[in-house]
Amino acid sequence: MRPFVPAAATAVALPLLAACGDTPPTDRMPPAPPSVSSTTTPTSPPAKPGEEITVRGTVASGVEPNCLVLSAGGREYLLLEPEPVLKPGVQAVVRGRTHPNQATTCMQGTPLRVLDAWRA
Repeated sequence: MRPFVPAAATAVALPLLAACGDTPPTDRMPPAPPSVSSTTTPTSPPAKPGEEITVRGTVASGVEPNCLVLSAGGREYLLLEPEPVLKPGVQAVVRGRTHPNQATTCMQGTPLRVLDAWRA
């Protein structure tokens, strides 16, 4: 009676497994993925780590508390040690050094240590 159990289990499982891969053929093509386009393109190449740059843009609050971001030329810069003049909504010119490998809690934009800033 023992050999009957594996044989019965195989007889039941085989048709079930064979049916798993069956899909009816269709002549329809799968839908094309949606196209993605960018409305802004960066006007300058990314700065090298530690490079001093001067950028003009708009200051905004970051996605995390106490974070300020400057949007400039299609890029975002996280403002480290910002000057008092840098507040959300202000058009500003910022001179600073990039630190792209620096970890921050803001998780947004390329970190830019502010050396000088003024209203645009």
